[in-house]
Amino acid sequence: MSEAIPNTPDTPIPAATTPPWDPFQLMDRMDEEALRRELDGVASTDLVYVVREGGQEVTGLSKTGVDACCMALVSQGQVIREEDLSYDVIGEDEAREALFKVKAARFAVSPEGAEVRLDQVIGVKRQPLYYEPVQLDLDARVPSRKYKGRTYRELLQTSDGREYLAWMAENFNEPEIREFVKRILAGEEIVAQRGKQLNPHWYEAGAMKAARNARFRLIPGNVRAQVIAGARQAGQARVVEATSGTLRGVSQAAPVEPVRPVAPVQQAEAVARSEVVTRIGPYAPTEKQVAFFQRLADSPVFSEEERRRALDWLATKATRQTIKDQIDWLKRQVETRKSGNAGASSAA
Repeated sequence: MSEAIPNTPDTPIPAATTPPWDPFQLMDRMDEEALRRELDGVASTDLVYVVREGGQEVTGLSKTGVDACCMALVSQGQVIREEDLSYDVIGEDEAREALFKVKAARFAVSPEGAEVRLDQVIGVKRQPLYYEPVQLDLDARVPSRKYKGRTYRELLQTSDGREYLAWMAENFNEPEIREFVKRILAGEEIVAQRGKQLNPHWYEAGAMKAARNARFRLIPGNVRAQVIAGARQAGQARVVEATSGTLRGVSQAAPVEPVRPVAPVQQAEAVARSEVVTRIGPYAPTEKQVAFFQRLADSPVFSEEERRRALDWLATKATRQTIKDQIDWLKRQVETRKSGNAGASSAA
């Protein structure tokens, strides 16, 4: 992504360009936000991220969702362990990046405690040491403990606030902010850009995300589908509306209403159904099949009831019945139905 150009009277505004939309990059940034809150002692309850753009919807597991999948595997007698972490720092100055690598393995554990090593993978993550902060404008928050949470616009409206801004204009350690504050005190309403900032949590973020990636590779597709379906039914999905080209920060994606939780009785029934899956069956779907199934089921041609039944089938029966027939059925409905005219027929 290219660096934003400050919009000043002396700087011509370039033609707008729209970089490719990358929902997974947005999910990664949301995970980094969650990791920072976790370091402050605030645990995240979002197991799933749902990113919508236009008529498309992409669903993915958060780091907390991957943790939930690992706990689901424990109930099946399987344990995922992280065994090794390493990293290298490459690049110079503000272009430095850390390349993290985590080795993880999955074990089958008998009730007596005997272990069998099943498989092993590595997870990797490229983590920049510096990040590009949000732009400077009157509605940006002032980097100050004294006025934490207050905006430049709010400080301009009080004498104490203007005194503090005058101090910032002379003494703040970032030249971009000093220049910005001088100009807004002079009455200009401008948009500028801070320089890149060192991420104080780059090591924690890179290590945790590499571990997340490693564990994710060891989780069977049916277990992921089970956790995703349960999270959406229980209201533990964070849903955002993303606009193409606005992935410089998570704040540029507009949050929408969270997925409404179902009634407690329905949730209990869903949990009871999901608990049917206790072992990997002979028809366990691949990751690509699960992702394709979910994209088809999220099509607007289906009613909420049909979508719920389709996700329930994926969570509870996909290990014992071939998923191909179900995918073919969903695909035919998407191709032949008209949007908004979903019938009452069953998806499973």
